[in-house]
Amino acid sequence: MAEIPISEIMDAYSQDAVDFARERFKINLDFSENSLEQVESMLSDMHTALPRGLFAKLRNRPSDNQIWDMAKMWGGYIGEVIRRCWGGEWRTSTPIDPGIVITLHVLGHDIYPPAKAHKRMINGPEDNIWHYYMVLRQDFEQRSASDAVRP
Repeated sequence: MAEIPISEIMDAYSQDAVDFARERFKINLDFSENSLEQVESMLSDMHTALPRGLFAKLRNRPSDNQIWDMAKMWGGYIGEVIRRCWGGEWRTSTPIDPGIVITLHVLGHDIYPPAKAHKRMINGPEDNIWHYYMVLRQDFEQRSASDAVRP
């Protein structure tokens, strides 16, 4: 049986995020940069809804696997927005991180959208997705400008 390319898997995850946002939050995601502000808002709600401490034991907290599945879905969407704006290639390993690590290689750098989405859901606002994208965009703009002036 042929292995499904990671690019197809991440595209499918991104479509799941679009469906989830529409059904659960009544939000229509369009793969624009600005839609990442909406993703940040939804991830904020999800972070707030996660039971913590004693409440995690008393209430049905999602399992680590369920949280990672959500992180892959949202990371797929975040990564697809970035890939569609700046190019890039989904990978499952890098020279620095061998093994199965979902990575998006953009303009010579590896970023980890599913891991970032996971951190946002677990850690809260300190891992704000919109701020993360703004920093990446500034870096991508600088790289694009420096590549344009190279002979």
